[in-house]
Order: sequence, then structure tokens, then C-alpha cells
Amino acid sequence: MLFHSWYFILFAVAVVGLYYAVPVGRENAWGGKFRRILILVASLYFYAVWRPEYLALILATIGVDYTMARFIERFGRSADGAVDGVPVANIKRRIALAVSLSFDLGLLFAFKYLGFFEETWNAIVAPWMGKPLDLPKLLLPMGISFYTFQSLSYVIDVYRGKIPACRNIAQYALYVTFFPQLVAGPIERAPHLMPQLALEHRFDLGDLQAGMFRILQGFFKKAVLADHLGVFVDGVFNGVAAGHVSELSPVELILAGIFFTFQIYFDFSGYSDIAIGIARIFGVRLMENFNAPLLATSIYDFWKRWHISLTSWFREYVYFSLGGSHKGRPRAIVNVLVVFFLSGLWHGAAWTFVAWGVCHGVAYVLERPWRKLPVKYPWLGRIKTFALVVLFFTLFRAPDFGTWLNYIVGIFNFGPFENLAQAYIVLHGDAYLNGPLMLCGGACVHSLFCVDNDALHVPAAFSVLIGLLIWGIRSLVTRGGTRGCVVGDEPGAWRWTWCLVYLLAIIFLGRFSGQGFIYFQF
Repeated sequence: MLFHSWYFILFAVAVVGLYYAVPVGRENAWGGKFRRILILVASLYFYAVWRPEYLALILATIGVDYTMARFIERFGRSADGAVDGVPVANIKRRIALAVSLSFDLGLLFAFKYLGFFEETWNAIVAPWMGKPLDLPKLLLPMGISFYTFQSLSYVIDVYRGKIPACRNIAQYALYVTFFPQLVAGPIERAPHLMPQLALEHRFDLGDLQAGMFRILQGFFKKAVLADHLGVFVDGVFNGVAAGHVSELSPVELILAGIFFTFQIYFDFSGYSDIAIGIARIFGVRLMENFNAPLLATSIYDFWKRWHISLTSWFREYVYFSLGGSHKGRPRAIVNVLVVFFLSGLWHGAAWTFVAWGVCHGVAYVLERPWRKLPVKYPWLGRIKTFALVVLFFTLFRAPDFGTWLNYIVGIFNFGPFENLAQAYIVLHGDAYLNGPLMLCGGACVHSLFCVDNDALHVPAAFSVLIGLLIWGIRSLVTRGGTRGCVVGDEPGAWRWTWCLVYLLAIIFLGRFSGQGFIYFQF
């Protein structure tokens, strides 16, 4: 069920209406339980609409992790002696944790990485052994990377003694399946989300206003900016993948990399805004997932601002588990590279994603000696970081290394001077492309400037320019941050002005093509 669809809007309105129609408190002891059951059923339905049979996977994850967490807590209170100096209770707790990890990561491997493993085996090992693999092809369940990590963090927190094991399986199931952030995050932690879901929230006008504003902001980022930028990006990268890189100008290729960086930011942060907004209407405050990452002054700073919930997950449950920086500088570097390797692999079952993560890890390590030095001109750091992020994101977007190498070679393939002059200066027959617009090439720019926007005929470039202007002014008002973009930080008239601006931009400039969010594939 896509967030930016009428079906979801009707679904969300119905759930919110039913949720607040039931009173809570002493006058209705069952009100709170009904609400929690309502949200749980709605969340399971939200997921089942995609593929009903895959609901069994998420229910199995819930059942196994709930049971293992209860065992871990129970074994922690037992006194069964010791084996080779290790308490039996600790051994049982480790076994329960291992069962949970094995089950969750096993499912993730089977449905997300089995095909990747088969391709790698057949390309590297099979030529030597003469036995290629022919494994079953499984459809990737939507959101499996997100809900698996969220469920795993709960079991690990119970094992570490940070939280008690949940005794109500329905309450735990709601924590895993809470529909606003089920399929693309933010990846929440049990100590933060579970207590909020257990509360009996009363209707709050401030929460409704704040939630609606974040939802409008998310739809604006997705429909006005991300999807229009995707028109140009898809045209360029599809052309490169099809072997037509020689027909694309270097400027066009560079713009595609820059546009994709903005596209994936607006797409993913737009989803996060919608998820945070919907949860806010229910009185639940999800963690922020972005904080102006494209203004980062270093790769280290970028990962403090980009996909914050995933970065903090890997730091807490992988980096620190490996020893962090407490075992010497060489070990810390290895730990950082392992984290970025796994982060790249988490994003997709392809070596391009792994390379994307490793590139970020290498840049992160190389920047480390200079990180604490005083910076006289931070804008230089922003330019350098943005250039690296764009370069690395071209790896993220390319379907394979061959396409990416063709893309990089095409950037430097200027050709003879007369061809360059002809491509950039000679007038084109299309009225949209006369003169300077040919600077960016031909076919892809034509798609950017001549897109049919459903009922309206609005050039995609016009929508992007107006959208960026609105977003830029809004960012200046909030000093470049995301966390300040919440209703209540401005006077009422100014607040509702922004709501109106977003709404009109979505109606008149939005592209409603039914294109899903990019991070749904992860």
C-alpha cells in the first residue's frame, strides 16, 4: 500500500477516526486495549495488502523473537551451576540469543541474499568446481530489512539487560508492525517506541497539526521533487545501461549524478516525514531520520545526518559489539570498515551496494586524522563532501559495475571540438530546447522539460525549480535543519501559510505516477 495513494489516505483517515472515537481512561477500561488491537490489526492489514502470504514471515519473526526474549530473561534469573567456569544460565541465554539471530538473519539471507549468493558462487567458485548452483528464486518481502533489524534490537536489548522482556505478545507485535514505519523506517528501538504504544493517548490538536504538516512536507518532497527528478535520472542511467552513453553529454551525466543524490534524499526523507507525521497524529513521536545531510562538512558528518536510525543501529549493535575504538586504532579502522561493508550489503544484494558502503568507509577512515582540526572555511568541506557523496551515489544507482564504469568514462568523453560545439551551441528544433538548454544534451533534457503530468501539462523542470525554491526558503527559515520543521515553531499565520504552499504545490506541480519509494526495495 503506497503512502502517496488515495487508498492509503482513506485507510489512514479511517484508522485515525476509529482510534479517537473510542474514549480512554477510567470511564472506559477497554478503550486502551481496543485502540492497541485496532492499530495492530490495521498494521497487519497494511502489510497483507501487498502479499498476504508474506504476512506469515513477519508473524514468525514476532513469535520467535518474543519467545527467545522471554527465555533470555528467565534464564537470567536461574542458578543452574556452571560448565568450565561459565554459568549454565549464561550459556542458555547465549543459545536463546543465537536462535533469534540465526532465525532472523537466516530469513533475511534466504529472501534477500540467496540470489546474490548464487550469482557470486557461479561467477567465482563454479568455474573451478564445475558445479553451478540453481537455487529457488524468492520474491523479496517488503520492508524485511527494516522490521528484522527492529526486532533484533529488542532481543539484544533484553540480552544486555537494558529492558525487560515484553510479556504481552500483542504489544510486542504492535512494536514490530506499527504501520507508519513498518516498511521503510525509521528503525525504532524498543525502549523508545514500546512505552509510547502502551500509553492511552488522548486527542491533541497540536499533535494533529504537527502531524499533518509533516505529512504535507513528505508528500511535497516525494511528488514535487523526487519523482520529477527521477524522470531525468532514469533517462540517463537507462541510456547508459542500454549502451547509449556516447549519445549523452558529459554535463548530462554529471547532472544525473547530482539529481539522483537529491532524488534519493527527497524520496527517503519524504517517506520519513510521512511516517513521523502519521505517528504524531496517534500521539507517538518517532525518531528523526535526517538532519540536512547534504550540508554535511565531512563523510563523518554526513553519516550523523543521513538515515540516522540505521547509522545508530550499526553503531550500537555492530560497532560497539566488535569493540569500537577501545582496542586500538588498527582494530577501530577494521571495525569501521566492517560496519560500512555491512551497511552497503544491507541496502542491496549486489556488489555495487557493497562498493558504495566500502567507499564511504574508506573516506570515513581517511578523514579521521583531520576531523578535529579547526576548519576556517566550512563551505570547502561541504563542497568536497557533496562531490564525494554524489560520486558514491552513482555506484548506488548503477545496476552493475559495467554500467557505472561506462558512466564514469562518459563524463570524460568530450569528443572532437566540433562535435562538442554542435551538441552545446547549435539550436534544436524543439521550442523547449533552443539555445542554452542544449547545454545538457538532447533526449533526457527533452524528457525533463516536456513531461505530461497526468491531467496537467507541467514541465518537470518547472516543478523542480519551483519546488527547490520552496524547499530552500523553508530550509532558510528553519536554519537548514529538518528537526525544526515542525508546526509550533512559528506563529500561526506563518505556519498555515506553509501548509497552503505545500498543498498547492502538491496539487498543481505533483507527479502522481504511482512510483514507489526507493527504499521500499530494501
